[in-house]
Amino acid sequence: MKSPPILDTFLVISIGELGTHVIEAVARSGLFRRIVVASRSGAKAQARANATRIGAGLDGFFPVLEALELDFNDPSSVAALKSINPDVIFSAPSLRPWWRTEDPATGALPFAALMSLHLAPMAVLRERMAEADLPGLWIGASFPDVINACLTRSGFGPDCGVGNVQEPIPKIQYGVAAVTGVDPRDVEVRLVAQHAFEYYVMRDAPSETLPPYLLEVRADGRDVSDIGHAVLREPFAFPYDLHFNRVTASACLAALRAFAAPGPTRTHLPGILGLPGGYPVVIDGKSISLDLAEGWSREEAIAANIASLPWDGIAAIEDDGAVIFTDETARALYDLTGQAFQGVDAGSAAAQAKLILGALPNT
Repeated sequence: MKSPPILDTFLVISIGELGTHVIEAVARSGLFRRIVVASRSGAKAQARANATRIGAGLDGFFPVLEALELDFNDPSSVAALKSINPDVIFSAPSLRPWWRTEDPATGALPFAALMSLHLAPMAVLRERMAEADLPGLWIGASFPDVINACLTRSGFGPDCGVGNVQEPIPKIQYGVAAVTGVDPRDVEVRLVAQHAFEYYVMRDAPSETLPPYLLEVRADGRDVSDIGHAVLREPFAFPYDLHFNRVTASACLAALRAFAAPGPTRTHLPGILGLPGGYPVVIDGKSISLDLAEGWSREEAIAANIASLPWDGIAAIEDDGAVIFTDETARALYDLTGQAFQGVDAGSAAAQAKLILGALPNT
């Protein structure tokens, strides 16, 4: 007999590829009694909810699944958000999803050149969330290493993101276990890394140079960080296609289990506390705190992720949440749009995104 759900309501706002995988994973987790699937298209929301009912039911899980037509661009959506009163809100809206662009490690455009396509809808949603003043946890998964900091520093923002820093950790656990002979579950990892890092440690070719990061690895309590550093540089064929969304859904599930745990739980999360990048953390209820290795200072950890930002095409994130582009990103955007952009913030993202969408191939 399965244990009863720990939490009541999980709300997914926007149901693209990632949102769909998250709904399916959460429906099979047993963590929530009720899952609300929200989309601008009520028909799409209903179809996703029905598909999840069938799949989860075949796996023996029967959460309450509700479809909701909700357009967060409309101020009236605030009343709907309040009526749902979710324990956890998951959102990953984008005007053009990452999988419709080239691999950020090798693509023609720096990743930051397209961040307005993620920031613009998140900035609108932020206004609705702030007005709704919900007590639940908000997971913002649209480029959370940077966008969550932009929003939090300029007003209200998500509590955390998911993915990115979490996703290379099993590679480390498997690789260290193969060398040391310990069970991968007994390989304890602390990693500080920013979004770009993942694309350099999970690819076919070996990586000699990586974006800045901090790493501590222990196997059965013994420091084996040197092995962990070597493992990160080993070739690791990985498909950056639609199936990648399933990996990020698993990262979301790991975070949700930590938030649902009865006591303090160690894990990793990106997009926390207004800081750039991802960190090892301790979760206790809704509380999130850094869980740095002995000898790492908070300033050192933040500095490592700031130093990694140029690998995504970002020179800095200002105290007010404005993003300053590298010269390379600014040149790429000028070549694409004919307009000079030195950066972007929550207020300018929509106009910048409109110009970019008009210049990108409609594929």
